[in-house]
Amino acid sequence: MGGGGGSDNYEQKQAETEAKKQAARDALNYQFGVGNAPTTTTYTGTSPNMADYWSGESVGDSGSAMFDQAGYDKALAAYKNSGVTTGGEANPNAGARDTLYQTVRDNAYNAGKRGLDETKDSAGRALKFELFAKGLNGGSEDINQNALLGRTYSNGLLDLGGKADAAKANFKGNDETTRLNLLQSIDAGMDQGSALSSATAQLQNNNDQAAADATGTTLGDLFANTALISNQSQYRQGKQAGTEWFNNYAPTSGRSTKASTGMITGV
Repeated sequence: MGGGGGSDNYEQKQAETEAKKQAARDALNYQFGVGNAPTTTTYTGTSPNMADYWSGESVGDSGSAMFDQAGYDKALAAYKNSGVTTGGEANPNAGARDTLYQTVRDNAYNAGKRGLDETKDSAGRALKFELFAKGLNGGSEDINQNALLGRTYSNGLLDLGGKADAAKANFKGNDETTRLNLLQSIDAGMDQGSALSSATAQLQNNNDQAAADATGTTLGDLFANTALISNQSQYRQGKQAGTEWFNNYAPTSGRSTKASTGMITGV
C-alpha cells in the first residue's frame, strides 16, 4: 500500500463529523416543524475503504503508488445500492407548531375583547344616563352618539386583531431565533442529544411566555373620549378642580371656619 492513507483517513473523519452534524440539524429542524422527517439509510453491504484501492510503492515524490479510482467507484456504488432509506414523510410538528401559534393569537384576541366589551357596556350605560339627563334621548343626538360608540368598538376590534397577530408573530419569531441559535451551536460542536434537549426546554419557555403575554392583552378605555361621556367627565373634573381651588385659595373674609370640623359657615 502506498501513501495517501493519512489524508484519506482525515477526509473520512471529516465526512463522518459532518454527517453527524447534518443528522443533528435534520433532527432539530424536524422538532421545530421545519422540513420533512429525517431520512435514515440502512446498508447491508460494507463501506469501501479508500486505502484498499492503492497499489504500488510510495517513496517520497518518486513513488509509484496508484489509486484504483474505477474500482473504488464501483465498490462505492454497490455499497450505496445496498442501502434501504426510510423517513422523509411530512413533518407533523409543523401543524402542531402552527396550532400553538394560532392558539396564542386567539387567546390574545379573546382576552382583549373581554376588556373591550366591558368598557363598551360601561360607556353605553354612561351615555344613556347623560342623554337622558340632557333630554337628548331618542333624538338625533342619541343616534349620533350611539353610532360613535359603535364605530369606536369596531375600531377597537381591528386594533385587537393587530395586537393578536403581533402576539402570534412574536411567538413564532422567538421559536425561529431559538432554532437558528441551536443550529449555530451544532456547527460549533453541540451533539444532537444536547441540541434536542435544549430545544425542548426553550420551546416550552417560549410557549409559557407567549401564553402569559396573551392573557394580558388590553386596549385600555377607548370610550373615555366619546363625546357626551367625555364632556361630562371633563365637567366633573373641572368642577372638582374649581372646588379644590376655592377651598385652598379663596379669600377668607366674609366667611368663618370651624377649626374642629373644617366646615364653612356663613356670617
